[in-house]
Amino acid sequence: MTIGTVLKKDLLTYSRHKKTLLLIFIAPVLIMILIGSVFSGADDKGLTNVKLGVGGDLEYGNQMIEDLNNSNMFILIMEDTNDSEVIKEGVRRGKYSAGIFIPGNENETLRLYLDNSRVQIAPIISTVFITTTEKMSYELTFGFISKLWTNLGVMESQLIPLKDGILLINGSISDLNRSTQNVLVSMDSINVSNLNESVAIMKHTMELMQKDLNRTAFDISVTQAEIHELDRNVTSIYEDSTELRDDLKFVIDSIDSADVSLLSIQTTLEATYDSTCVNPENAQCVSLANTIQQIKDSRALLLERTGHIRSLYNNLANVAQTSSQLHEKLNLTELRLQSMQESITNYDGEISNIYGNITDIESAIYTLGEVNNQSKGVSIQMNGLASELAKSTASLASDIDQTKNVLDEVISTSPGFIAAPVKLEKESVFIGRSYLDFLMPGIISIVLMFISFLLASITIVQERSKKTLIRTLLTPISLEGFLFEKTAALILIAFLQGFILIVIAYLFYGIVIPTGQLGELFLVILVYSGAFIGIGMALATFAESENTAMLLSLVLSIPMLFLSGVFFPFETMPQLMVNLSSALPITMGIKALESVLIYQEGFDMLAGYLMPLIMYGVAGIGLAYVLLRKEIMD
Repeated sequence: MTIGTVLKKDLLTYSRHKKTLLLIFIAPVLIMILIGSVFSGADDKGLTNVKLGVGGDLEYGNQMIEDLNNSNMFILIMEDTNDSEVIKEGVRRGKYSAGIFIPGNENETLRLYLDNSRVQIAPIISTVFITTTEKMSYELTFGFISKLWTNLGVMESQLIPLKDGILLINGSISDLNRSTQNVLVSMDSINVSNLNESVAIMKHTMELMQKDLNRTAFDISVTQAEIHELDRNVTSIYEDSTELRDDLKFVIDSIDSADVSLLSIQTTLEATYDSTCVNPENAQCVSLANTIQQIKDSRALLLERTGHIRSLYNNLANVAQTSSQLHEKLNLTELRLQSMQESITNYDGEISNIYGNITDIESAIYTLGEVNNQSKGVSIQMNGLASELAKSTASLASDIDQTKNVLDEVISTSPGFIAAPVKLEKESVFIGRSYLDFLMPGIISIVLMFISFLLASITIVQERSKKTLIRTLLTPISLEGFLFEKTAALILIAFLQGFILIVIAYLFYGIVIPTGQLGELFLVILVYSGAFIGIGMALATFAESENTAMLLSLVLSIPMLFLSGVFFPFETMPQLMVNLSSALPITMGIKALESVLIYQEGFDMLAGYLMPLIMYGVAGIGLAYVLLRKEIMD
């Protein structure tokens, strides 16, 4: 056999086994579709359908419940209970993955019960609730500080008027001090002795006035009595004149009746004379003329003699009218005298009050004298008080300015900065990437590890158990060439499956494959596959059968799987395990694929991972060569 014969034989062997050939192509497709279906889109949704028990005062925690509903992470199971043990027991029994108990009193704390047996999701749930409570705390603190800031702003706006008021008070105190000094100067100019003399004169004057008023009141009383007597006389005259006038009225009426009768007789006689006396010389006519003349003379004499009576009658009317008017005037005079007497009585009372006030003035003047004697001490005290108040107001005004500056500095700070002094802005540096993009290095590494382990170990075991290895070595091909060609065939198959994984991930799930680094990507797959194929060959030399080889592969690959950082982050491991994990080939393969697929780093960075992988592969193949050679030689 020549170089390449073993490679050709292995490839033909795989091609003759239809099921094996089919699995070589279908296995990575199925694995990629299964894993992609599980993790595609997980970067947007995160955890979903997590059962969360909620109890307590649901109305008080309405905002939190609304936020939890909006997160699309939890399936809320509302419990009508005020006992936190009910929620805790529900978590313990596995009814829900976590439980939140909301107290009705804001002074009590929220209680979060976690099913810490769910080690993968418990920290995430705890982080979600920490974020939610921090948000609620921020909103409450922000509302309180905003209200406080508003009040501080109002207070700050009132400081300037307060300062102006204090300065105004200070000026008013200075004015008061000047006014006090003026008052004290005026008090010094007051002559208390002269005031006492003036008050004594006023008292004497009031006494004289009171005596004069008493004398006047007595004279008014006498005058009232005289007017009363005069009024009686006037009333008597009025009554007498009225009675006499009535009598004269009767006489005048009788006289007028007599005159009317005489006039009637005169008229009758004149008519008779005119009708009968044609001859005036006739004795009867002369007698009738004489009678008419006598009647005229009688009337004239009657009118002459009764003229005084008529004049008396008219005078009596004037007397009655004058008496009536005098009576009314006397009544008015008496009323005025009564009013004067009442006024005099009031004046007398006022004079008594004035007299009492003058007595009070005497006491005030005495007190004024005492105050005047104390004015010098008061002046000194007022000066000291004004000086102290000026200093105090100046200090207070300075304090107000400092307070205003402090308030300006405080208010200029945003309430949001006080409520959350440290702000964190989250920004993802890989935009447009899905969660499956970040899992691809781990998925490719795990699949290639198992495939490489199993293919290498089982193939070598089959060659040993079926004695084909001995027959092959009897040909011109050497053990070194056999191992080289066997490794090349296995690397080719592993590379093919890695390529299928990448193609399926790209076509079905849109995984980002950096086209500029395809060379680095395929190089990492080749080196990584070679490393595990070399290790698998070394393991196969210790196995007696295919089952033993498979178990050895599992014993080695499963611990490496859990230490690779795919399931458990290095940050959660002890430092010793971190150091051990970092030295494993699967870890180096994952980091190398991350450098290509995620960070898109160059070959200089990959060299740090590829060189140890090459060393693992060479060491594995070298160990397999040594053990196989020993076995053949034996």
